[in-house]
Amino acid sequence: MILLEKVPLSEFTNFKIGGRARYFCIIREISDLEKLISFIRETKLNYFILGGGSNLLIKDESFEGIIIKPEFNKFEIHKDGVVKSGSGIYVNLLVSHLCNLGYKGLEWAGGLPGTVGGAIRGNAGCFGFEIKDIVKNVLAFNLKTEELKNFSLEEINFNYRNSFFKENKDWLIIEVEFIMQPYHNSQDLIKIMNEKINYRKEKHPLEYPNAGSIFKNIEINSATKFLLELAKENNVIKGNKIPTGFLIEYVGLKGKQIGGAKVSEKHANFIVNFNNAKSQDVLDLIKLIKEKVFEKFNYVLEEEIQIL
Repeated sequence: MILLEKVPLSEFTNFKIGGRARYFCIIREISDLEKLISFIRETKLNYFILGGGSNLLIKDESFEGIIIKPEFNKFEIHKDGVVKSGSGIYVNLLVSHLCNLGYKGLEWAGGLPGTVGGAIRGNAGCFGFEIKDIVKNVLAFNLKTEELKNFSLEEINFNYRNSFFKENKDWLIIEVEFIMQPYHNSQDLIKIMNEKINYRKEKHPLEYPNAGSIFKNIEINSATKFLLELAKENNVIKGNKIPTGFLIEYVGLKGKQIGGAKVSEKHANFIVNFNNAKSQDVLDLIKLIKEKVFEKFNYVLEEEIQIL
């Protein structure tokens, strides 16, 4: 276990925003968990489990607790197509490795930011796929009860950008087993992966620090009649969801700036840090977007990002 003090958290998020952590704890082995538990009990401080920082806004005030950074990087491929991945491995690296080795199942996630643990927690997805589609089970540790448990797919209770782990924040994900399919032509998989990476570069504002989609898209069965009719008229429905970016653009907030934060002109469901933004700049934009969308559509947007 590596223990650091007064660590600037802006360095650990894609938004490049955030104050300092009183303690920053890196764990790389299961044996580190005993030391971590002892430290939590000794200090009696709150803790937060930090993944890749890709879907996270950290406030500028100091976090007077313990940031836990899991760096479990174990990786194994079994003959039956089961892939074991440590929660600290970054998804884009895992995708690249599996595609090059000729294993099908995760190529749709080309360029997806964040760690494996974070992807499980938020049931990361794009292009009609979700991480739950290939999960077999998840090994996790409860920081309060000290229980080490292997969760089945059913127990994880995946749903849209959510899971058991997002609802139960004392569980630290250690390792994930994925079910992959050996594929005869790795070049096909690499091509798909690169197509997804290029799509992100073209459609998303990757030239600025950002936290990905700020809000969840709207599921059709929860949309108001007016919103559903408008989405159909404009032919923006994708699968069973209405893109939130369409609503934000419709209410005229594309390009809106508050301080150093701005609603992206490239994709309206992204807020970018274009000029040393403060966390309050982003929070003010989020509040404004929610107010304007509610006024127009009588619909309350739900944040996809986590705010600490």
